[in-house]
Amino acid sequence: MMPIIGSSLKVRIAVVSVLLFLAGISLITFFATRILHDDMQEMLSQQQLTTVSYIARDIDAKITLRLESLKRVALNMPEDLFNDPPQMQKWLEDRKAIHTLFPIGLMVVPPDGGPTIGDAPRLKTRPRSFTDRDWFIGAKTSGHPFISKPLIARATNQPALVIAIPVFNSQQQLLGIIAGVTPLETPGFLDLIMGVSPGKNGSYQLVSPQHHLFVLTSDVRQAVTSMPAIKEDPVLDTALGMPGGIRIIRNAAHQDELVASAPVPSTNWVLIARQSTDDAFAPVTNSLRNTLVITALLSLPSIIVLLAVLNRLLKPIAQLAGELHEMAEGRRPVRPIETRTADEVADVARSFNRLQDRLQEQEQRLADMALHDMLTGLPNRRMIDERLESELLRIQRSRKGLALLFLDIDGFKPVNDTHGHGIGDLVLAQIAMRLQAAVRDVDTVARLGGDEFLILLNDTEKPQEAAERVAQQCIGALSAPFRVNDLQIHIGVSIGIATCCGTQGMTMTAKHLVSLADSAMYQAKAEGRNRYVLASPTTTSCQ
Repeated sequence: MMPIIGSSLKVRIAVVSVLLFLAGISLITFFATRILHDDMQEMLSQQQLTTVSYIARDIDAKITLRLESLKRVALNMPEDLFNDPPQMQKWLEDRKAIHTLFPIGLMVVPPDGGPTIGDAPRLKTRPRSFTDRDWFIGAKTSGHPFISKPLIARATNQPALVIAIPVFNSQQQLLGIIAGVTPLETPGFLDLIMGVSPGKNGSYQLVSPQHHLFVLTSDVRQAVTSMPAIKEDPVLDTALGMPGGIRIIRNAAHQDELVASAPVPSTNWVLIARQSTDDAFAPVTNSLRNTLVITALLSLPSIIVLLAVLNRLLKPIAQLAGELHEMAEGRRPVRPIETRTADEVADVARSFNRLQDRLQEQEQRLADMALHDMLTGLPNRRMIDERLESELLRIQRSRKGLALLFLDIDGFKPVNDTHGHGIGDLVLAQIAMRLQAAVRDVDTVARLGGDEFLILLNDTEKPQEAAERVAQQCIGALSAPFRVNDLQIHIGVSIGIATCCGTQGMTMTAKHLVSLADSAMYQAKAEGRNRYVLASPTTTSCQ
């Protein structure tokens, strides 16, 4: 039977796998689309509510800024200006900073309502009396700052808002009312909702419920117009009853709208954002449609890939045997076998990899044994020679120096003869630890064999001073008695020192440097032991 057709077992496995795959994809797609729909709908709703709340806070802050700025101007007005219109006019014109907030009217109205004592800018169309304006009546009657209802300014015929501040003298007599007029379409005032809309066909509506007026909407033509009668626009009626929330509301045309509202506290206005749910949730619909299309498009190639993978997975043992055979014959490097399965074949592969790791660990231990002393764990003669050669090359570039200390333990042979080699080995291990504690981490302590040690001090500016200091520390460290079991053992050490620095590394060899330190050590023994001697200055001195 041809491999591509496979046995009946292959066919059954393939059919079952494809059916399970399709069932799994269908279930995942169903639940994923449901979750995605709910999550995206919630996200878009909160996004619209956040946007409306931000715009409402921005409008409130801008109105509050104008109110507080006008209060400061009123507090700073000299009383005598109210009896001197020319000086009042000049004083108002000098208030340049406040003009940007009230570009079409900063005016002072006398208590009788007009005409103005001063106004900036001067407009010929400015009315002669303001007694019929709610802002004048409200400020005069209450004695407090008053924000007008949205109105059409008579001087400019523009939708505007007026803020009025009553000004009193020290006897609390009303001197006049200072009023600032801001067009609703002033750049930087209500421009966040002018000509823009939430979504594709939605709208912003800034309304004044107490005056039953549209203040401003996305359609500027509706500025300062009457709101529909109650029940004519159920969306608007419901939104005004839930300031600070978001809901889906059915409009008069029986279409659902996503409606968010937020209050503007300083004026008791309400900002409403409304758009049809079809537009609002269009990204959700598009995402769900795209998910289904992508799932359908991926299903066919996924099934083909699944069949191909199954065909391969049914031959893992042969593939594993082939890899092992090639490694055994040397046709491929010995390395861990990679597997992405979790079956018996994977267990065989992992077992082989573990065996390989253990062999490599043994090889590493053998390599370490070749470079380290088995008793003390210190570097051995071979390793110290390699490091010494490397340091001799490095100091040629760094222009620094190194020092080599050759140590021979005094009085160690009697320890072995009296107490045996087992005790001697324990003493050697303690000697190694004390020597390592006497040097820096970058320095090297090595055991040559028997009771002989080498210390390499590298990367030092003054190698002779460093070597003498370390030699004294080593003599002091080894002078303290060694305690092994119930024994107290005393030993000493003779040290020979050879140094090398800078360009001397070009002519010096590791073997020669060790020989110089060895000779100096024998000289130390000859001079009485338990001391150090420097090699001949004519050959190795750096200082």
